[in-house]
Amino acid sequence: MVNLTDALGVINLAGPHARKVLEQLVDGDISNEAFPFAGYREFTIRDTIAVRLMRLGFVGELSYELHVPSSYMQSLWDLVLEAGKQFDIKNFGLEAQNVLRMEKGHIIIGSESEQRTTLHDVGLGFLWDRNKAEAKTVGAVALKQTEKQEGRFKLVGFKMENASRTPKDGSIIVDSKIRGYVCIARFSFGLKESIGLALVDSSMAGEGTRLQIYEDECEGRHLYATVAALPFYDPEGKRLRE
Repeated sequence: MVNLTDALGVINLAGPHARKVLEQLVDGDISNEAFPFAGYREFTIRDTIAVRLMRLGFVGELSYELHVPSSYMQSLWDLVLEAGKQFDIKNFGLEAQNVLRMEKGHIIIGSESEQRTTLHDVGLGFLWDRNKAEAKTVGAVALKQTEKQEGRFKLVGFKMENASRTPKDGSIIVDSKIRGYVCIARFSFGLKESIGLALVDSSMAGEGTRLQIYEDECEGRHLYATVAALPFYDPEGKRLRE
């Protein structure tokens, strides 16, 4: 086996005009019918750059990942920017991506999970293949034991009652005791309000539940939020698939 991590680079092209930009570069059909959501294709750019294309992304919009040999990364970057000029293309960084993926409820292991978290706790229990023989897959025993276990932390979305006030990541959720904690919270420019993801006691995971948030040095003034349905943005996933 050969580790090819350093041999390949990747650019994420995302947004409502992503297909219009990309079709100027590749030598094949990338229409929605020919290249649907979650698809994989291989093309050539400018008769020179071999690109592995995946139609997926983390930001909740029409999105493509372009995987190419590292030596062509600068050339590809320049070509994408040139093709996107007419659409006012812009670079976006990890913090912008972090907010966008939060709006879609896309989790990051280690941010919206901890060592005790299972698929059931973060709403991904459907990924468990129950048809495989018990205890022969990694984590099968834990999944079986925790599926209906009471008192576990569950991942929820929440919206702040004060739309302009955003709690710090890691702030605890309390009543008479600690009931959970904020995994991530940011102001959403798309939704024009402060939203977040939290792990909370299962008794508080119901939509509409009011959460009391304690921040360091809050001087007794708690923040309040309400559990909301996930995802916050484009719940039917139409923008990913259009």
